[in-house]
Amino acid sequence: MDVCTYLFFDGDCQEAINLYGNAIGATVQHLTRFDEAPEFLRPPNGNHLVFHATLRIGSTIINLSDDPVKERGKFGGFALLLHLNSEEDVDRVTEGLAHGGTVDLPPETTMWAKRYAIVTDKFGVVWKLQFSC
Repeated sequence: MDVCTYLFFDGDCQEAINLYGNAIGATVQHLTRFDEAPEFLRPPNGNHLVFHATLRIGSTIINLSDDPVKERGKFGGFALLLHLNSEEDVDRVTEGLAHGGTVDLPPETTMWAKRYAIVTDKFGVVWKLQFSC
């Protein structure tokens, strides 16, 4: 059994997919748009939106979708933690995810990690970036 994260976006899921691909090397495993969904699920003027996407980040799978009927609510109460391979990776990913977002904690040494940072991306997703070894 596995638990996977499912993130919902407000019409900008494709932009998030692009950002996560560029900033952290996420790869698209699957992408379906609303124009491929059953007719009763298609929003007016929303066929270009992402119905379902699956991304791979390292060995982790996350799922994403646009939410044209606004059922998702706001992001909150969680963060995505990325275990990275070097201090430089923490700095690079911090910079990449911060485009249009905010760096809540710049990369620094902590008592639990050699390099650690927190970024809230432009979509409101909180990322904790860590290099420990």
